[in-house]
Amino acid sequence: MPNQAAHHTELIVALDFPRPEPAFQLVKELGDLPLIYKVGSELFLAGGPDLVRELVHQKKRIFLDLKFHDIPNTVARAIKQASLLHVEMLTVHLAGGSHMLKSVVNELAEIESIRPKILGVSVLTSFDDVKWAEVTKALSGHAVDVMDSVLGLVEHAVAWGADGVVCSAIELKPIRELCPGLYTVVPGIRPHGFSAQDQARVMTPQEAHLAGASAIVVGRPICESRDPRTITEQILRESGQSAYFNG
Repeated sequence: MPNQAAHHTELIVALDFPRPEPAFQLVKELGDLPLIYKVGSELFLAGGPDLVRELVHQKKRIFLDLKFHDIPNTVARAIKQASLLHVEMLTVHLAGGSHMLKSVVNELAEIESIRPKILGVSVLTSFDDVKWAEVTKALSGHAVDVMDSVLGLVEHAVAWGADGVVCSAIELKPIRELCPGLYTVVPGIRPHGFSAQDQARVMTPQEAHLAGASAIVVGRPICESRDPRTITEQILRESGQSAYFNG
């Protein structure tokens, strides 16, 4: 686990909006805070590549979370187009396997100077063991625990070409043991007092930070807040970024 005196966890704000206007308004309200902004499928379909270009033009760090999963050639070409938007990181499903990931790496070799981080999605945080057992039993006839599935995929992620993974904070400790230097992005983060809603495996910002998360994703608690800047600053402090406010 990283030395907590030196380690800080980056905060990714999920722009979970159906239209571009409130997304841009939130970005404006959060101003110069040290953040990464996540653009997912809903907002991307509403605002398209132009929305991403505008955020990048504003010098914002962008995480394009479209969770690519298709035949290798299709994914590789799509990710090349996403990379040309100058996003900092994007997601692919590790279930796509080695051929898909390696095809992405080969395609991005042509644009190495703007290559984003490739983050592998293991098991979505909406799954608990019961829900995941339904899927694995349908696939193979045998129920498999979430933890076993996550670790099985992550174990291969680096060799396949991923720069990091998306996982629950609950899996951080064993992932750190497997791959100590792996960049880990943790969704399903809820500050104290906020409902888990459709997330099954959740932690607070401070818990995820202490567990060694490289970055955490927070959406509704910020997007739905009447005072998003205050809650964002609170999360940044809990994530080891107090130095930003002290100096």
